[in-house]
Amino acid sequence: MENLSATLLELGADLWHEFVYILPYLAVGVLMEAIIRTFKWHVKIRKALTSFGIYSILMATILGVASPLCACATLPLVISLLLAGLPLAPAMALLVTSPLMSPASYSMLSGMLGSGWANLVLFCAVALGLFAGYATLFLRRYGFSEDRLFKQELPKGDFHDPDYPVDELRCDCGQQLSHRVNRCTHNKFLVFGARFWEGSVKIGKFALIGLVIEVVASSLIPTGWVANLLSQEGVLSILGITFATIPLHMPQVTAASMLFGFFLPDPGQAIPLAKGPGIAMLVGGPVTALPVMGVFFTMFRKRVLFLYLSLCVSGTLFLAFVWQVIPLTL
Repeated sequence: MENLSATLLELGADLWHEFVYILPYLAVGVLMEAIIRTFKWHVKIRKALTSFGIYSILMATILGVASPLCACATLPLVISLLLAGLPLAPAMALLVTSPLMSPASYSMLSGMLGSGWANLVLFCAVALGLFAGYATLFLRRYGFSEDRLFKQELPKGDFHDPDYPVDELRCDCGQQLSHRVNRCTHNKFLVFGARFWEGSVKIGKFALIGLVIEVVASSLIPTGWVANLLSQEGVLSILGITFATIPLHMPQVTAASMLFGFFLPDPGQAIPLAKGPGIAMLVGGPVTALPVMGVFFTMFRKRVLFLYLSLCVSGTLFLAFVWQVIPLTL
């Protein structure tokens, strides 16, 4: 019993030490996202997205990396935009980039893994979004047009309506604290505070999940092989990590937290994370979130799910293999 208590105390101390280190970067990222949500900058861009024409794929990619929405929140948005007339190509670009980058993700990647990795993931998110968008545009003539997307016709209406008949798409954002505060006061400062709290809970939860997994794994099982897998370039390492993360629900912050815990760099120290395996985990993991796959399987035709997975996996592998051979130190 004493050994168990000592082990738990040691695990708690390690977890607290790592969480305190990332806390300032968590706060900066949440602050940036709270500002964006309070002034609804991403909503304004989203509303204009259907009118950008040939530039819609680029604008959707920019919106994806700037938006504070996660993959699970982006998919209902994408479906509503498709029903409103947005072509599949920019919708696919938005859906691919949203889970890969956000202001909070960039801040925490910079703090935990260094600015080099944050900039590399940002570049990969933009590149993967553009690839997904233009590849989908090219495939439009081969059966991926907007009239062949859904398994059944979805009813018209507002997803924010509590009576919207499709449970998987009905949005419950009206019950969020910030929306209740806005309805009661319309005070921007109070709404900002509520959004900051919501972001802290959401992003902090995913960061803690990653740290807990890493701390427990590091303490209870040998992790040398994991460090070697992440530190060495190689075809097998990239393939193994890419396909192992497909069935996992691994948001960007969780993946970064796990990597930070494995290496525990000192301030300013470059971590020995290899570029290929790092991209495979930081890009391939978040972009194939399991809840998103579930909604895809329920709502869309199988060919659309296959297209999304093919674009995500092939794009991740291409980026990982290309950056592996580029002589650039992060």
